[in-house]
Amino acid sequence: MSVALFAGAMSLSHCSGADDDPHPTVPPSCVENLNVDCTEVLLSPPIYSKIFPGIIEQKCTLGSSCHSADGGMGGLVLANADDTYDALLGLEGGTKHVLPFDPKCSSLMVRLTSLDSAYVMPRGSPLSEAAICDFVQWIKLGAKKD
Repeated sequence: MSVALFAGAMSLSHCSGADDDPHPTVPPSCVENLNVDCTEVLLSPPIYSKIFPGIIEQKCTLGSSCHSADGGMGGLVLANADDTYDALLGLEGGTKHVLPFDPKCSSLMVRLTSLDSAYVMPRGSPLSEAAICDFVQWIKLGAKKD
């Protein structure tokens, strides 16, 4: 098996798990201890036009393919910047994963900061504190598309 095929198969394995569990753990609705005053960001400024290619695309669609056009895990496809923004904010009638100005109660932050390996996103390699701070600051400032 080629290295590329093996890497692809391994990354897809990170996309299975808790979502197949018939009795998943119910996650909290808010992240009580989330540091909303963090300042050490990965991308500067932490705006959507940097977060999409720098974090979402790299961690959620390219490497793991969990939310690629082919993966679409949990019904969430993050294949391009415009559709991803609409999906995260529930602009097309779907679930709101981001609540502008409220990072603590945005379900995206609940997933990104979870300590439960079956629930945390991205699967296999959680984000760095700096990358999480990018999302916190972006949401805290209104989650604008810019």
